[in-house]
Amino acid sequence: MIKLIVTDMDGTLLNSKKELSPKFEDIYKQLRTKGIHFAVASGRPHYSLQPQFTHFEHDIIFIGDNGAYIGIKPEPIITGNFTTKEFENIMDACRNTSNVHAVVCTPEKPYTESTDTFFLKEAKKYYPSIEVVNDVMQIEQKVIKVAIYDSLTLQKNSGNVWSSFSPKHVVAQSSNVWVDMMPQGVNKGAAVKYIQQKLGVSKEQTMAFGDFHNDIEMLQMAAYSYAMENAHDDVKKVAQFIAPDNDKDGVLTVIEKMLSTH
Repeated sequence: MIKLIVTDMDGTLLNSKKELSPKFEDIYKQLRTKGIHFAVASGRPHYSLQPQFTHFEHDIIFIGDNGAYIGIKPEPIITGNFTTKEFENIMDACRNTSNVHAVVCTPEKPYTESTDTFFLKEAKKYYPSIEVVNDVMQIEQKVIKVAIYDSLTLQKNSGNVWSSFSPKHVVAQSSNVWVDMMPQGVNKGAAVKYIQQKLGVSKEQTMAFGDFHNDIEMLQMAAYSYAMENAHDDVKKVAQFIAPDNDKDGVLTVIEKMLSTH
């Protein structure tokens, strides 16, 4: 019996236009009636996820910044943050690598030093409240993630730069142009494990959906793990099942089928 459903947002629950299906609210109500917990887990910060769910009553758990933030009651959890030296090393690499821009994420707000018009347009799709500052090292809040955008693609330009940080930090590629850097131990899977322990839910009672590399640890925490039809091949190799693609309401199609037999 499923007791917890966790899904990625972009490329998974949302369609290619980043829209939530009109069917979602009714299906979510059915989940609540059956006592099934629902969580969304994204590389995006929690404050960019919540607006898409404000039009109806809910108790959705928001996992933001690839697991660095867990919005569980009664108080949200910050699972890790960079030391000043760690943050400085990441920013030095960003500043010394061409065609690269960084979004610095705190629990309250995202920041950047970049004034590049195209980058800011792209960044605001995921970080609508982003603020441009002269020096991100002067930010007083805890830094829980650095999202790095490479306009030439990671494969062609800066991928090896960020891979060099992997022994000390979590490096999670979320698309061909975005890679997220988090403190060691922070990922969506660790966040799901925390929620499972908090709610008393087992891996066998968990269903999860994802489409890209930063979803792999999360899928590994669920016995019913689904890669979207549009998912990266590496994700499909990890998942137990394949869901229809995100433009065909794949997540909701699978959940509807589960509810009909639940």
